[in-house]
Amino acid sequence: MVEKSFSVEGQEAVKSSLYQAKQGLSKKCALSDHFADFDMLRFGSNLCLGKDERLSRELLLDKLFKEGKSVSQNGFTLVYLKAELPVFYPAQAAFSVPKRFFKKATDRNTIKRHIREAYRKNKLPLYQKLVDNKYQLALMLIFKGKEVPDHGYVEKQVSELLIKLIERLK
Repeated sequence: MVEKSFSVEGQEAVKSSLYQAKQGLSKKCALSDHFADFDMLRFGSNLCLGKDERLSRELLLDKLFKEGKSVSQNGFTLVYLKAELPVFYPAQAAFSVPKRFFKKATDRNTIKRHIREAYRKNKLPLYQKLVDNKYQLALMLIFKGKEVPDHGYVEKQVSELLIKLIERLK
């Protein structure tokens, strides 16, 4: 029988906040002391949009649309709500493209893919603001344009929306 042993670096990795978030230990961290272990420097090098960062709880989505505030710009709407989330991350996001405007599922999926990518690249300033203020947000990004936009346009609009949101949170 072979015993597995961790090096000192491996033991630190187990204790790290990202490892805890990936292993599902995030609930304990979020509920006890929201962001005591959240390390922005380590998180900044890992620009991914994981499962825990996606908003999928139906009750929270209903509450978001009933009580949330919104910011709009050029066909994009960002609905947000300050809420205590059951995850380690400072924000959870969901993305939507209405079937009313885009009948083809391929078009809706392409636009959602562009929006997710733009959010993933531009979320760090928002996360920094939320960690500094010690609260969490539920977000929903909605595209209500009439034509399929290119990726450059989507990224510019999403980054501007996130900047507007950061300014509103001050």
